[in-house]
Amino acid sequence: MGTAGRQPYMTAMLRALTLTILLAVTAVACTPATPAPPRVAVWQGETSGLLFMRVIAGQPLRDARLTAPDGRKILAQRLSQAEAAPAGGESWGRPSVGIGGSAGSNGGFGTGIGLSFPISGGGQRGGGQATQVEFALDPALLSDYRARPKDWLLELNFGSQITRVAAPPLP
Repeated sequence: MGTAGRQPYMTAMLRALTLTILLAVTAVACTPATPAPPRVAVWQGETSGLLFMRVIAGQPLRDARLTAPDGRKILAQRLSQAEAAPAGGESWGRPSVGIGGSAGSNGGFGTGIGLSFPISGGGQRGGGQATQVEFALDPALLSDYRARPKDWLLELNFGSQITRVAAPPLP
């Protein structure tokens, strides 16, 4: 096949590639940003019997409750709205650059550069709002929580939605 025979094939491939890229950009631009799941850290007070949790989420936390394995619900004793949480080095929502290379078994080699630019408001994913939550547990419940935290359920009420996650283990 000569150069003249390959020209229509290359033109068709270029059109298909252009159309694919346009469709991908349109799909990303029209897709709403999904909020990142809340992150939770837990620790116990030295002598108080309080269980502390730090919840980082994209929305402000309204209240929280723990559900014990026997079904008892323990409402948070106190919520302290804290500062905005740091992004933690994540680059979500910011422009980024990637460089890569590939080698084929037939001796071919290729390189590439990738650029990403945020299209919609995804900049909130990296950080969010940090809230400190306090639960007052009697010694028996605290011992049970320490022994089997995955059997406990943590419910986080953000007003517009309630997120249920397995309670995190104590360090």
